[in-house]
Amino acid sequence: MSDQQPKSSRPNSRPSVEELLRVHAAPRQRSVDDHMFVADESWGESCTFRLQLFTAAGHRTVAVATQTPAEGRSLTNGAERYASRVWEVHEADATEPPIWIQHQVRAGDDDYEAVFFGVDGRFRLSGPGWLTITEDQLAALVGAEVDGSRGEGYIPRPALPEEQLQYEIMAVADLPEPDPFREACMTSPRHALAQLRRSADCCWYHAQDWSTVSELAIRVVEQARREGKSDSDVADQLSTRTRELGTDDMNLPALRSLLDPGIGIMPHLGEDASYTNGNHRARAMKDAEVARTVVVTWLQPELD
Repeated sequence: MSDQQPKSSRPNSRPSVEELLRVHAAPRQRSVDDHMFVADESWGESCTFRLQLFTAAGHRTVAVATQTPAEGRSLTNGAERYASRVWEVHEADATEPPIWIQHQVRAGDDDYEAVFFGVDGRFRLSGPGWLTITEDQLAALVGAEVDGSRGEGYIPRPALPEEQLQYEIMAVADLPEPDPFREACMTSPRHALAQLRRSADCCWYHAQDWSTVSELAIRVVEQARREGKSDSDVADQLSTRTRELGTDDMNLPALRSLLDPGIGIMPHLGEDASYTNGNHRARAMKDAEVARTVVVTWLQPELD
């Protein structure tokens, strides 16, 4: 998941877009355009994206990664791994990593995200924090227009038999225990509620009212089913249905993060329990003692 969920890390060193442009904007040339850069492997499959590098003497390289939802671990979940790998492969002599810009290709979204990291060592990045940057701002940063498409050299993966979306209402206590991941609030012992209230600004995830949001998501699903709609219909009409609830702007991103099938919580149960998406949301829900929530599952097609 792919996982295009709201971004959580907020490093103290994260600049504004204006600061980024003031310090780093310069005329650069595109020196690399790899339409199928392989950065990692997940679940036995290669993780790929289009990699464009823009370079100029005396200035940090700008790396632009562009990915579709069906290329393995998403740019969001793999940010530090992917940027570290690009640094190692293409900028091994540089003392700093490239400026990392990512773009998930999806309809109606032309914005990019600048991602800032902590540097734990050579080719070792951590603690990503995201900042939205527009096409025009990106062009100003690199001194040239940037092609935000997936590129003519993109090789889509063979189509699999179509799975059927199904939402499940699941007790949060039954969700897998999340793995430590990125922020300190993921690696520390379980939060007491009083501690959580004091530290809710540690990240976007812990700041959400997941009890309220989860119940809203359950209402959306149950109401659609009473109307004879499929769960796929809910996903297709997500904006309309969430707005019909009168959801305020504060809760809307979190609500959509549960019902958007591309980024909804997707647990894998069993002996090697894990998550495709939702690791941090599950941690925040468990810390806040949320009773139940909506998770995304996919039903395999029946074969003849």
